[in-house]
Amino acid sequence: MKTELKNTIITSGFTTPLDYFDDLSDKIVEKITGEAATDLIPKTSGFIVPEDFFVKNEDKLITKINYSKAKVVSIKYTLYKVSGIAAVLLLTIVSPLLYLSAETKDNEFVEMSYLQLHSEELSVYEVGSMLEEKEIIELENELIYNNLNNIN
Repeated sequence: MKTELKNTIITSGFTTPLDYFDDLSDKIVEKITGEAATDLIPKTSGFIVPEDFFVKNEDKLITKINYSKAKVVSIKYTLYKVSGIAAVLLLTIVSPLLYLSAETKDNEFVEMSYLQLHSEELSVYEVGSMLEEKEIIELENELIYNNLNNIN
C-alpha cells in the first residue's frame, strides 16, 4: 500500500543555502572555541516594529482582550474562621482533661489527710480495702526493702 506522500514532491517550504552543511561543523567548532568571526553573527534580528505601533493599536488590543477583574478572596478571613474553630475544639477537649486531673489530685490529697488523721482508728483490713492491688504490691515491696535494710 503506497502512501500519497511518496508520490508527491513538496516544492514549497524552507530551503537551505548551497553547501550549508559542508562548513556547518567547522562553524560550530569555531563558536565553541571562541574563534568565530563576528561578521557571521548578524547585528540586528531583522524584525522591525513600526514607530508608534503600540500607541496607535492600544485601544484595539484592549477591546480584543476580555479584561475583567477577578474576584479576590482574602485568605485572612478564612484563616480567622479556621483558627477560631480549632481553638474552640481544643478548649472543649483539653479543659475536661485538666479538670479531671485537678479533681483526682484533690481527692488523693483529701484521702491521704483523712488516713493520717484517723490512722489509729482504722484497722489493717479497712486500709487494705481502700487500696488497689497495685498499691498493695508496692507496699509489700517497700516493707521487704525496709526489712532488708534493717538487717544490714
